[in-house]
Parts: sequence; C-alpha cells; structure tokens
Amino acid sequence: MNLKTTNSIPLGHLFFSCLIILLYFVGFIFKEYVPGGSPEDFNNFVWKNINNFKDDFYNSLINYNEMADANFPGFYIISSLNPFSHSVETFHLFSLLIGFFTFVVFGLILSLNDNSNSKIINFSLASLILILPFFISRSYWGTSGGLAWFFFILCLFYFQKIKNKIENNVIVSLPNIFILCFLTSILLYIRASYVFLALYVVLYFLLVVKKYNNTIPLLLFYFFCSLPGLFLIYIWNYSFDNNLNALKFISFKNILLNFPILSSYFAFYFFPLLIIGIKFINKKIFIKYFKIFSLFFVFYLFLLILNKFEYLGSYDYGGGAILKLNYILMKNNYFLLLLSSLIGCCLFYAFLEKNFLENIILIMPILLFYGLTDYPFQDYFEPLIIFIFFTGMLKCSLYNFFVQNKKIVFYIYFPYFICFLMASVFIKNFV
Repeated sequence: MNLKTTNSIPLGHLFFSCLIILLYFVGFIFKEYVPGGSPEDFNNFVWKNINNFKDDFYNSLINYNEMADANFPGFYIISSLNPFSHSVETFHLFSLLIGFFTFVVFGLILSLNDNSNSKIINFSLASLILILPFFISRSYWGTSGGLAWFFFILCLFYFQKIKNKIENNVIVSLPNIFILCFLTSILLYIRASYVFLALYVVLYFLLVVKKYNNTIPLLLFYFFCSLPGLFLIYIWNYSFDNNLNALKFISFKNILLNFPILSSYFAFYFFPLLIIGIKFINKKIFIKYFKIFSLFFVFYLFLLILNKFEYLGSYDYGGGAILKLNYILMKNNYFLLLLSSLIGCCLFYAFLEKNFLENIILIMPILLFYGLTDYPFQDYFEPLIIFIFFTGMLKCSLYNFFVQNKKIVFYIYFPYFICFLMASVFIKNFV
C-alpha cells in the first residue's frame, strides 16, 4: 500500500467504528440493564411461545391467539426451527449476531448508493445503530423486533438494487422481483406493522415505475405470498370468539392523536443533522421554513387553547424519549414535545417539497399504520428513521447535504447516540 492510499484512510472513523462494535458486544454481558420492554417480553412470553411451537407446532399455530402476541407467528415458526434455540444462551448469542449482520448489510447499502465517500465512512455511519438503545435491546434479548430489522434491511438491499436497475433502464429479472416480494412477506409474517414497506413497494411500481412487465409479476407474487396469512386469519376468526390480538391495540382515532408524537420522533433522529446544517442556512431558506414553522405553530396554538393536547400529559406507556424528558422536567408537561413536533412538521415539508410522489408513498403509510396503535413506542422507529434516510429512500435536499457531509455527520451522531444510550439505561434502571 502506498503512502497516498494510507493517508486517504479515515482513521478516526475506523477507530470509532471498532469502538462501537466493541461496545455492542461488551454490552451484551450487561443486557439485563438495557432499556425498553424486550427483557420483560422475552421472559414473560417470547421464550415460552418459542418452546410451545417446538413442542406442538400444529396446536400452537391454531391457538396462536392465546399467546399474547399481536404479530403473525412467523417469528416463532422461524425460531422454533432455529438450531440455536435449544437454550436461552445460544438463542441470545444468535440474536446478537443477527443484530451485527444487520449493521453489515446496512453498511453495504450505504456503500452501494454512495461513490463519493469511502466504504469506511459508510460503514462507520451504519455502525451507529449498534449503540441505539432500543435496537440493541431487541438484538440482545432475541425478540421478534431484532429478527424483523434484519429482514427489513435485506428488503431495502434488494429494493435498492432493483431501483438502481430501473433508474438505469436495466431490465429487472423476475427472480429479483420474487426475492423482494418473498423477503417483504416474511417480514410481514414476523412483524405485521411492516406492512407499510410492502405497500410502498407496490405503490412505487404502480405510480413511479409504471411498467406492467414489472408490476404484474410483483402483484402476483405478493398475492401468492399472502395466501398463508389469509388462511390463518380465516382459521383464527372461525375458531375463536375473540378477535385477533392485533385488533385490540389499534384504532383509527389514534392516527391524529399520535401525530405529534410520531413527528417528534423524526425531529429526535434528525436533530444532529439539523444542528450541522444551521450554518449553511441562507436568508431565503430561513424565511421559507420560518413560514412553515409559523403556520403549524398557529395551528398547534389553536389546539392548545382548546385543550386538545391534554392527553399528552399522562402517558404511562410509549411516547418516546422527548415526552419522557418533559415529564422529568415537570409533571404532565408536553411543551418540549410539541416544539419537536413542529420541527418534525418542517422536516415532512422538506421531504415532500421535492420528489413528492416517491416520498409521500413512503411517509404516509408509516404515519398511518404506526399511528393506529394505542401505544406509539419509540422503538418502532428505531432504527427505522435512520434506515430510510441514510439509505436514500427519502430523497430530498437534506439527503444531499447528508451525503456531502458524512464525515462530520458521524462525529455529531456518535456522541448524540452515546448520550441517548446512557440516559436511557440510567432512567430505566435508576429513576
């Protein structure tokens, strides 16, 4: 290796990436202290359900409604067939590696979409998910969320490959389309909330690609992949007096109620990037977004006067880090959350200002499907927002700024997520 090549290696990124990976594996030793509900879920029903499927697959599948899980049984089916599920220890180690491979595939996608930065920089950015408290909680404890994130990132990998071919007028083969449909279907059988991704893929082919030789096979593949799920729903509704578990936790009225919280999640994960971009804001950009902010501010102020936000002051479950910080600062307080929600609204405007069609068919399903739930937990969005933005699924001027400043972006996000991790662990265990 010559001297020029050696000097071009971003040693700082390499060092901190290795440090993050080390922290990820060392943290596994102290997994009892991780935030979120994964430890409780695993001990209360996840491991029990896995063994039920191993011992009596048929009756477990038929009586799945009694297993206290709102998702499809795909996770338990896969886990019961997993050769590493013969003990809790090996199962957790397997899940730990699945979380690590999620980071690897994430890094591959970033490198696939970006030729202007080195692979080390892209993989350093990808490694940031390994210090996200809710991501590592699911990875350490082997709940369905950890496996779902792995399949989610695989779906993004194949989707990005197909998307690149379409944009370069290269014929997309049927096997590639089938793999994409198959992976997204498995993802749905693991976590039903990821239906937004399948819907996005379908809408992308219908409204953006508009090529019947791609769209028709896609719809046919999805139809055949949905048959097992439809059959299970038929059996469960026919066999039980009660509805499916998932239906007990969703309501259309929640969509509007949850919007301030969901938009605040976007602000939370974009905050470091916005801090970096402050010095690049010119007068024209400032005036434009000040108008957007003021418009939503007046609307929120009107709702505040009518006491329409009072429900935000009494969340026992969900609500996210910003709302919990509000409660720590002052009981029943939610003004910091409303401020972050306003910033989130400005971000939505930035996403929809350019590439409106591609971005709206991604953002709207996310807000709608996650808005249905009674408990809008932040771990549903971690690392979802990081995935869809860092991979370029949300193409906008902010993404172009991100690509041009990846070096400094990493150094801002690293301490931000480290502080988030430490604060989450401390609050979970000592407050």
